[in-house]
Amino acid sequence: MPILVALDKKSLRSERIVKFAINEAKLRKEKIHFVHSLFGKDKTKEEEIINGERLLDWALEMAKKSGVECEKHLLVRGKEPAEDIVEFANEIGATMIVIGIRKRSPVGKVLFGSVAQEIILKAEQPVVCIK
Repeated sequence: MPILVALDKKSLRSERIVKFAINEAKLRKEKIHFVHSLFGKDKTKEEEIINGERLLDWALEMAKKSGVECEKHLLVRGKEPAEDIVEFANEIGATMIVIGIRKRSPVGKVLFGSVAQEIILKAEQPVVCIK
């Protein structure tokens, strides 16, 4: 059973996310599926796709260097990221979802939404949040 790791951009937090997932995969003897979700169509620029591929390649390289079996998936399926990530986790039979979170005010969450919050509320699997 795989661990799904959702990444949004390369940062110190994403490095912590990948390292956590690698350690979990080793402990559980599981494969990692790195995911980056973009809506697609007119909502996604070519540059975003290129950056998403680079992000996934970076994570894949870290995991492979650690001896962990892994795959990357750039999801461009016309869905909002939270919905896409939760659906993909179900499709692959993920045992857990690992995501990053940022501190936001309650007003910020209402105005801009929260992908992390939606994943936490809708996922059937345990969701591990990394700051």
